[in-house]
Amino acid sequence: MTLLKQLIILIAALFVFLFCGTVYLNAQNSRAFLTEQLTTISQDTATSLGMQLSPLILDKNNKVFVERTVDAIFDSGYYREIHIDDMEGKSILVRKSGTHVNNVPDWFIALFPIETPIAESVMTSGWQQAGTIRIAANPGIAYASLWGSSINALIWFSIASIITLILGLFLLHFVLRPLHEVERQAMAICNREYPEAAKLPWTLDLRSVVQAMNRMTQKVKEMFAEQAASIERMRAEAYLDTLTGLANRRYFDVHVKQLMEAEEPLSHAALLFLEISHLKEINDQKGFRVVDNLLVETAALVKGIIGDDASEAFAARMSGNTFAAFFVGVDAEKAQHLGATLVSRIASLHERGMTPFSDVGHVGVAMYHGQKLNNWLSEVDMALRSAQSEGPNIMHFYAPQEATGHGALSASQWKGVLLEALNSQRIELYTQVVNHIDGRLVHREVFVRIRDELGEQIPAGLFVPMAKRHGLIQEFDRVVINLCLKELAKDPTLQLAINLFPASISHPEFVKWLIGKLAAKPELAYQLCFELPEQEAVTQLDDLRTFIEEVGKLGVQVGLDNFGRGFSSFTYLSTLKVHYLKVDGSFSKDIDQNRENQFFMDAMVKIAHGLDLVVIAKSVETPAEQTMLESLRVDGVQGFGVGGTELWKKAPSL
Repeated sequence: MTLLKQLIILIAALFVFLFCGTVYLNAQNSRAFLTEQLTTISQDTATSLGMQLSPLILDKNNKVFVERTVDAIFDSGYYREIHIDDMEGKSILVRKSGTHVNNVPDWFIALFPIETPIAESVMTSGWQQAGTIRIAANPGIAYASLWGSSINALIWFSIASIITLILGLFLLHFVLRPLHEVERQAMAICNREYPEAAKLPWTLDLRSVVQAMNRMTQKVKEMFAEQAASIERMRAEAYLDTLTGLANRRYFDVHVKQLMEAEEPLSHAALLFLEISHLKEINDQKGFRVVDNLLVETAALVKGIIGDDASEAFAARMSGNTFAAFFVGVDAEKAQHLGATLVSRIASLHERGMTPFSDVGHVGVAMYHGQKLNNWLSEVDMALRSAQSEGPNIMHFYAPQEATGHGALSASQWKGVLLEALNSQRIELYTQVVNHIDGRLVHREVFVRIRDELGEQIPAGLFVPMAKRHGLIQEFDRVVINLCLKELAKDPTLQLAINLFPASISHPEFVKWLIGKLAAKPELAYQLCFELPEQEAVTQLDDLRTFIEEVGKLGVQVGLDNFGRGFSSFTYLSTLKVHYLKVDGSFSKDIDQNRENQFFMDAMVKIAHGLDLVVIAKSVETPAEQTMLESLRVDGVQGFGVGGTELWKKAPSL
């Protein structure tokens, strides 16, 4: 029950109590007054009537006159009884009537009884006593008067109560309005918003409450910001190079290894090494400040080619003068172009006076073709040494053998393969279970594969970058969503999580199409979740917020995938209404033995739970990892230790 209703009931009960008490006290006082008046009237009437009848009472011939005189007085209705007795107590004349009064209920008479005492007077004739007369006034008129005054009190009290209640409701609504603002403020905090009430109420007590809520809101906001800043600071200390702001060697090793062992293994990937020349000589000649400036500018150039590339990529400082750039979803042609671009840009460092040597540095590039990480690093290093042997500011591309199969396709050939797969619906869907920490199913995440004309399967890591390049991402998302909706219609217990590409939610026509699809079958919307990779999603937060709001109206949940992989600030989570986070598998890997990962996971869980977000750990492979994650209060787990990837929707037969 709301406070307003409670106050209304309390006020109404108080009014009823006051009315009953007032009427009762008024009736009691009126009854006492009326009783006194009736006693006086009875005594006065007995005295006057006794004096009038005294000369006549002894003469029996006057009996008729005496009776008529008594009847005249009795018939007026003001008297309940009249008794005339002789001196021996024998009754001469008796008149009696009841006390019932019309229009006065019996319960009222019983509740307020009026007993009038009998007034007595002695009748005398000369010095001789002729008899006694006893008279009792009729209380009926008093009852009528008492009832009428009570009814009038009820009417006026009711009118006054209604008017007072209306005015009270208006006043309460005005006075309690700040409480509604406080309620909305509290709900906003639960929804990861931190508004402050700008207008303070004039009521001192409510003003104190609103001011306290404002202080609490600001404190919660500051606490979240401090907690997020703390984990970002610790993460930076562990995984960032303090001078350049790039990832360090530890992050490079962990992240690349995780990508190579993920549920969606690498297909097309390139690794680039840049080594700055003559760093020791510059330090000896110019000092460490010049060297630091050179390294910072070099890092900016490496970041620049990362920004030029649309696929997933990151840069790292591997050692004092060596930088690395890692690219996912690029082919050999694109990788060589990136290497050549970087070489041309580092030459500008000499022109800008950052280094006195025209031989600024060298670049080595190598592609991933299924080898182990150590072998891949060796190939990149060989390419780098080859570039150094060829001359100043040279890029060398390591090519151990000619590419075969899909890796040898040109861009135009890739477009034909993708269009043919879309037109023929040669798309396969795989799923992997995501469980609560206690083993209950959360949902099944959907993975996509396609097959070419010969029936050979093409993994997502290979065709997705090409689909992005040719603008076909939305078409693949449409096909996957249509297939999933068909399967959901067959099984109302099925819960699916579909990976969407951030480019799709930035496309108004695609979002409109998706909303139309879900609105046409609203019962299926509650069986769906959409996931977007955090690194790309945070670059288009406005589009993501709009998308979450639109699909949220239909009951669809949205989550961030590979959370924590990048170095973006966590503060955006306070304003982003996502429902769950899937933490990058690099944090789950060997978490039972890695104290740093335990710290980061614990911090992320605390931040997420403080925002009412569900946390799911990816790439969980061992019972020991799962046990540790449970102790860190992770909500769900996913990985080969929980359940492998299974074929769910097979492509049409060729």
